[in-house]
Amino acid sequence: MADLVNERISFETALANLLDLYGIGGAEGGGTILASRLSIINLVKAKLDRIIPEGEGLQFSVEGETNVSDPTNLLINAVLNEAAKRVLLNAPLHILDPVKSAEVAGTEDSNDSKIGYIVLANNFLRFVSIKMANWKMPVFEVIRPEIDVEEYAMQQNEFVRGGTARPKVAFSMRTIEGTQKRVVEYYSVEDSHNIDWFYYIQETEAENLQVNLIDSLTWYAAGMIMQITENVELANSAFAQEQLCYKNL
Repeated sequence: MADLVNERISFETALANLLDLYGIGGAEGGGTILASRLSIINLVKAKLDRIIPEGEGLQFSVEGETNVSDPTNLLINAVLNEAAKRVLLNAPLHILDPVKSAEVAGTEDSNDSKIGYIVLANNFLRFVSIKMANWKMPVFEVIRPEIDVEEYAMQQNEFVRGGTARPKVAFSMRTIEGTQKRVVEYYSVEDSHNIDWFYYIQETEAENLQVNLIDSLTWYAAGMIMQITENVELANSAFAQEQLCYKNL
């Protein structure tokens, strides 16, 4: 019995520490949770009940009327958006719903009229595809300068860089109006910087995540909570279940 009491105290301490880190108060501090997130919170609790061995003393019952001031609810609510982000990064690209950029044209490079860049949206998370008006084919892979060092260096040479037949794009940072911005650079065009399309995966709040990823989301959130409470083995079990979800989609 003493061990179970210690487990409960350890768990509640971890909860309190994380809530302090996020600046989330308890009953007196408000801790309001949107109704749209309450069903997701209960699903996370159900996952926790599934991975925690019976008799361990840490059970998360799914209530009919969720108590939004419950510290467990506040903790789950605090990690949901990060869990949603991780799921969008982990999931196979072909099962995700991309969005189309609102940009209709790129910005011509000040030193070279054949290349240019597109400022990435603040919610940009993953690259899907892009096609400029002059290109004969779209691009589905993006150069990462810190990894693809030689290929990125080639794009700086007008004789060997990508062209309209075999275009290339690369992530970069540019100073725009005195502020560092994330951009995707394109190589290269003939006489038009117009965009046919630019699709990407956007970061979103947990309650707006596409429906077929909710199971993955709740497993990942359960894993995060197990990490916070230093239950590494149970966390890994939850993360493994998250990966299995993708195989069924």
